[in-house]
Amino acid sequence: ERLLAGEAEVHLELAEATIFFSDICNFSSISNRLTAAEMLSWIGYVFFVVDHVADHYQIHKIKTIGDAYLAISGLPGLGPSASEDPGGPSVRMALFACMVAQIFSGRYLHPDAGQCLSAIAATSALLKKEQRVRAKRNSVASSAKHSMGSSAGGSSNPQGLCVMRYGIASGPVTAGVLPGKCPAFDVWGQTVNLASRMESTSRPSVVQISESVFQAISRHRDNSFA
Repeated sequence: ERLLAGEAEVHLELAEATIFFSDICNFSSISNRLTAAEMLSWIGYVFFVVDHVADHYQIHKIKTIGDAYLAISGLPGLGPSASEDPGGPSVRMALFACMVAQIFSGRYLHPDAGQCLSAIAATSALLKKEQRVRAKRNSVASSAKHSMGSSAGGSSNPQGLCVMRYGIASGPVTAGVLPGKCPAFDVWGQTVNLASRMESTSRPSVVQISESVFQAISRHRDNSFA
């Protein structure tokens, strides 16, 4: 909107924001075993669910890159007020990440699971999409199971089709809209790089957080989800 209004550049210097990265483990191996239609249906369903959890926690999705998902909390005007968000953007992002991890791996017991899952289940589009992909799951589950890995303790993933790694970091972030043929909002800086490293060095189904995020969670009066 600001570009359309005539601004040549749109950028923000955020003193504190929280960045989230995730990607699907062994995505290349799994996608090679699926038809184009099956792959698009599967990854579309995964991101569809993540989008709904992001909406629930007022997390701003930046983009998907292949099988990776990039999001931010702490953008001015795109989150709850300070009185409604006592834990701040880092705690809210951690709740979001743990909720996604619970849905796709069954690894965490999340205090907000009932409310969030009910909100997702109430979305008719999700229910219709789940019906369409159920048959796809059954046909590829046996071939995908070996390459997908397992959750903690060596047991197989209850969902059978999607194991992800997660990384979160907080700190200064530069954000803005890249002008050109396809203007797009994006983020840059050491915090973004750190979140990416948190994700890439994490274990499957684990949410790895930076020291700054850990400190924010530790200060929060209700950190039972951690």
